[in-house]
Amino acid sequence: MVSEPNPPSEPAILSPGRLWAEQLAIGGAIFIGVLVLMAFYDPKLLSSGSQILTAGDLAAYGWASVIGVLLHFIIHEVGTLLVARHYGLPLRFRFFPFGVNAAAILSPQPRRVWVDAVVGFAGPTIGSIVSLLLVGTYYFTQNPFFLGMACVGAFYNLFTLIPILDLEGGWIAPAIAPQAWFIGIVLSLAELTQLFNLVLLGVVSFAVPRLFLIIRARAPREDLICTIPQRLTVNLLYFALVLVLAWSSMAMFIALAHLVPEAMGD
Repeated sequence: MVSEPNPPSEPAILSPGRLWAEQLAIGGAIFIGVLVLMAFYDPKLLSSGSQILTAGDLAAYGWASVIGVLLHFIIHEVGTLLVARHYGLPLRFRFFPFGVNAAAILSPQPRRVWVDAVVGFAGPTIGSIVSLLLVGTYYFTQNPFFLGMACVGAFYNLFTLIPILDLEGGWIAPAIAPQAWFIGIVLSLAELTQLFNLVLLGVVSFAVPRLFLIIRARAPREDLICTIPQRLTVNLLYFALVLVLAWSSMAMFIALAHLVPEAMGD
């Protein structure tokens, strides 16, 4: 009797912890690999978008700049706290490496993909609105301090949208469809070629393994738990925030290179 051939085995879906570990490892390797290549071919780009609060800013604005940065952190985290409490989610606190701000982190529990995404959007959205208000204040006062603080806020909120745990981007990522990941990565790469942003490179570096693991069926399609309107909302809002924050942060950073020396009286 001829034995039936064994059907090809399907890749096993990773546990949540293993999924994030693989994404972190692959994304970190991509990010470091790109930085190494840049160090050889265009080292000047490595400094783009990385110097947010410099000694020049401190000399120009004094301790007001430090207070402004702290307020950005606080406003961002308060936004997350309020929305999380609205949904009755348990919270715990941790300190960032900065040693100055407490971040709201959701305790391990059964996940609700849409609710997680809404909580994840709270901090970056309110932080982006604050940066927009600061830009408006700069245009009314012509004081570059407000533009500098808007730039800090844009960089910081973009950083929190990197799709890794425990950043807000990690809470939003499960609700994003693979088609949206692909389109968003392509658009982000196109923006990187026009106006390089080191933080946007971080978003792309960790988004690529997320898409790869979904395509290989090693990451679950958690976005299918959401309704179509919910998925559209998350997909559009996430990449709109990422692309706008990446462009605006670098545009303000370039403008400040001319404005800060004037404020210092040079």
